[in-house]
Amino acid sequence: MSTTVSISEAKQRLGEIADRAIDGEQIVIIRKSQLLVLKRLEMPAPVPLRPQGYFDDCYDKAAAKESNKLAARSARHIVK
Repeated sequence: MSTTVSISEAKQRLGEIADRAIDGEQIVIIRKSQLLVLKRLEMPAPVPLRPQGYFDDCYDKAAAKESNKLAARSARHIVK
């Protein structure tokens, strides 16, 4: 279900419109012939942290040292 309101109406009734959006109703707001959608944002689940040492077996020390040496000379460090 969708409801369309003008920007001036949305300003006057923001609390009510926000409550309706939180309850799952899709609210379309019109401003200067542009459409905006007001809807509830679902927060994503947090990404779990990897345990200490998770990547230890991915690189040997020599490869990591060489990789760090190349990264230190990258263009983003040269350009100021």
